[in-house]
Amino acid sequence: MMRPSANESGRKILFIAYHFPPSAAIGGRRIVNFAVELQSLGWEPQVLTIADKDIEHVDRTRLKDVEGIAIHKASVGPSLARTVEWLWSRVRPRRPAAASNGTQEPRQAQPAAGQPARSRLRRFVLSLLALPDWQRPWIVPATIRGWRILKRDRIDWFMTSCPPYSVHLVGLGLKMATGRRWIADFRDPWMTTGSKRLYPTSSLSMKIERFLERRVIEQADVVTFNVERLRNAYRDRYSWVRPDKFVYIPNGLATSAVNNSARKYDLFTISYTGSLYVGRSPEPVLEAVARLVRDGHVHRDQIRVKLVGQCDPIDDVPTEQVIRKHGLDGIVQVQPPVPYRDAVEIVQRSHLALLLAPNLPYQIPAKVYDYLAAGTRILAIAEEGGTADLLRETASGSAFHTTDVDGIADFIRSEFMARGSAGFNAVSLARYDVKYITRELLAHLADSQSTQAVA
Repeated sequence: MMRPSANESGRKILFIAYHFPPSAAIGGRRIVNFAVELQSLGWEPQVLTIADKDIEHVDRTRLKDVEGIAIHKASVGPSLARTVEWLWSRVRPRRPAAASNGTQEPRQAQPAAGQPARSRLRRFVLSLLALPDWQRPWIVPATIRGWRILKRDRIDWFMTSCPPYSVHLVGLGLKMATGRRWIADFRDPWMTTGSKRLYPTSSLSMKIERFLERRVIEQADVVTFNVERLRNAYRDRYSWVRPDKFVYIPNGLATSAVNNSARKYDLFTISYTGSLYVGRSPEPVLEAVARLVRDGHVHRDQIRVKLVGQCDPIDDVPTEQVIRKHGLDGIVQVQPPVPYRDAVEIVQRSHLALLLAPNLPYQIPAKVYDYLAAGTRILAIAEEGGTADLLRETASGSAFHTTDVDGIADFIRSEFMARGSAGFNAVSLARYDVKYITRELLAHLADSQSTQAVA
């Protein structure tokens, strides 16, 4: 059913991704998998990403996965939005403080009526300067560098992967400038189903971004999504675009980082690897563990919880304080970030891998695929959506609402009793093999060329 190639003559493709090794960001894993597998199939993948100096967290061990692949760099330009934000913080009036002895009246504060207008102006300005995201200073350097690569090496296909959304604007510019075939890859929603709650927005900025998203959808030759629900939402939103342009290709399971000789920890271990963003808290799991220990279902010397990575604080509260609150001293271990392969081994040796994905119905965190590749059962904090769908399909674990501490406790207890005897759905897992999804991508590229040739 699947043809081996979308471009038998050139077999070249340029991946444009903000996150890529040596960046430690998990978002780069999808493009790594595609590039490595395409190389094994006789293609010549190249990658355009940010300069090393612009990477927030570097993990050079990840470069082992992409040996032999040409990686081009474009520096991120200066951020006007950040500069304006800093200047605004310097000129805004300070809040008056009362005298320490409580006997003097504080200086008269600026009238409160003036604050909302000032805040609205600040938000409006930043909404335009940070459009579509804080990474916009990379758009011009990446577009120039990408144009040179496409022209010089006569590359027919290029793929942009977001977030950040700025990468798709690089793709839009290259499509208009070169006419080369373009795959726009959505790992997360942009404007369709998205709220952009983490960015300053205004009615004007939202209108502009909806226009930009529509242009990306209309101009791209293929639009890929790593979550089926997200693909369906975009296909419904853009009903005038031919439906076969919208393609669901999940993230793949790459086992190259898995240590096949690793054995499980002696104590029943629940591990989380990564960062605790605002709104992603392991506290429901900690509360469930504390309840199991308190009720005598699990002895405190039989269980451990590992939080590995940027795991302090938890929702602005020091993690150690949260641990003491639940009486879990000695049970919960907080460790600093470790290289990617070490993180995978920690998960592989654990009995449960903790996944935090609340309020993400159209997204599946990339690390869940590392968990699946490691063969470790998954405990997810997630509502109904893509993550829960994946866990059910693969029989790899269960997802719970943040308030369902009873359900979480029951699941941990059952997994503690099973101690690894519960398995996965091997047939369903085969759907996510990196070789399978890469060949699926090539088949869709070939179909796209055939469709355009007929048109």
